[in-house]
Amino acid sequence: MNQIVRTRPAPVRMGASACPHDCPSTCALEVEIVDERTIGRVRGAQDNGYTAGVVCAKVARYAERAHHPDRLTVPLLRRGAKGSGELIPVSWDAALDLVAERFLRAQERHGAQTVWPYYYAGTMGLVMRDGIHRLRHAKKYSGFHSSICVNPAFSGFAAGTGRVAGPDPREMAKSDLVVIWGTNAACTQVNVMKHAVRARKERGAKLVAVDIYMNSTMEQADLPVLIRPGTDGALACAVMHCLFRDGRADWDYLDRYTDAPRELEQHLRARPALGGLHHRLSGRDHRGLRAPRGRAQARVFPPRLRLQPVAQRGR
Repeated sequence: MNQIVRTRPAPVRMGASACPHDCPSTCALEVEIVDERTIGRVRGAQDNGYTAGVVCAKVARYAERAHHPDRLTVPLLRRGAKGSGELIPVSWDAALDLVAERFLRAQERHGAQTVWPYYYAGTMGLVMRDGIHRLRHAKKYSGFHSSICVNPAFSGFAAGTGRVAGPDPREMAKSDLVVIWGTNAACTQVNVMKHAVRARKERGAKLVAVDIYMNSTMEQADLPVLIRPGTDGALACAVMHCLFRDGRADWDYLDRYTDAPRELEQHLRARPALGGLHHRLSGRDHRGLRAPRGRAQARVFPPRLRLQPVAQRGR
């Protein structure tokens, strides 16, 4: 009598890694290792308090891009006019020689500063991203501070808080009010949204979202605040005005950690029109958006503010 022999699948080898994408989260990852050159599923590290087994859909499908047959693996040299699509594969040595020749030619004609190594993070780690500084310093090429992408946001954030940093995002799960301002976390930072939703489920916390269009995060918020582009400053001043006016400012905190809280209070008090803006936070904004019935109103305190320096991205 024939017997069916069932073989057990070989145990999947798992490796630890970190997400290389240019995102504030830097999620800890668990990666299936199929062989020395092939990966399988990618998921958030289960033993990490921030990721807790969750990762965004883009990174979860990393293997599809890394091993896609159409992935570009060699340099392509353009032979025709721009836009013609006339590209031919060349060796890495030939590509690097061409770039070096162009750099030297430009430097001879216009000086070293005519070469500007423009870059940012993308999917590069720190070594890959910042390694270009060695060439820039040695050749005295032009330089710039970090990126033209987020510098305006970073500068404003540092001026307002003293440094580009915020609270531990896991603290959101312990909050009574979570404000997500200017970032579509439901699509671009799923772990931020996970901790915000956890606070809602476990503590009854309210979620307020502030943005310039109705995105996925705004749709999930208890109070979506839709504002015109460029009016964030007016809204922030209105909120501070009401906090001071209604006696809800934490003066012990302000006296300990800020340098001019009373001057700020006087500055905002001298602008009574800001108080009128508060009524638009309580159900209807100046473009006619009404918060659905039963949702949180603006007077929910004290808040844990999740302020993200990502005004130019994450949309």
